[in-house]
Amino acid sequence: MQGLSFVAIGIFVAGYSTARWDLVTRLYELAIFAWDHGVVWRAVQGVAALSALFVLVYLPIERIASHAANLHPRAPGCGISAREQLKRRGSF
Repeated sequence: MQGLSFVAIGIFVAGYSTARWDLVTRLYELAIFAWDHGVVWRAVQGVAALSALFVLVYLPIERIASHAANLHPRAPGCGISAREQLKRRGSF
């Protein structure tokens, strides 16, 4: 390699490490800012609210659907597909 290439690689490595260090320090400052202003607590409250909404809305619907599926079981081999129905009607 030429001497200029070593200098270019050195400049790149120095710039890259400086940029990474700057990013880490900014993230650290952002984490301290978020902690001081209660962002973490609000995020925990949001996760708890979404979890409660999931339990109150999705799970009962899933139970109803499961119950309906058990009332009317369908064997894997019975029935015809939508594609086959269209072929028999001449639409496909």
